Amino acid sequence: MICAYCGKGRCVHLDPEDDQYVAPVEAKLATQPAKPVEKPRAGTSLFQLVGLHDLECVLCRWIAPPGPYQPILRIQHGRVHVRDGTAVEVRQGLPAGAVRFEVK
Repeated sequence: MICAYCGKGRCVHLDPEDDQYVAPVEAKLATQPAKPVEKPRAGTSLFQLVGLHDLECVLCRWIAPPGPYQPILRIQHGRVHVRDGTAVEVRQGLPAGAVRFEVK
């Protein structure tokens, strides 16, 4: 069945009540085996690059949006995990004012 709105075979506009409709998530889950959730190792970086510009926290999946305030938001969020005891600040070998966060 082709969507009258966008012309695609499967899209968000198709009616779930239709017999031929298969939700994209259900189709993906049916074809892929489940991945176990991996806990980040101690000493790995607290943030990982997602896409081209977004930084994602490996502990809680919070995303620091790109822009001029990304470094400030990253430091602020990293300090939340330091207070919780799940991350540590590393300043050794970095220029003044720079900080790196690692999983504890």
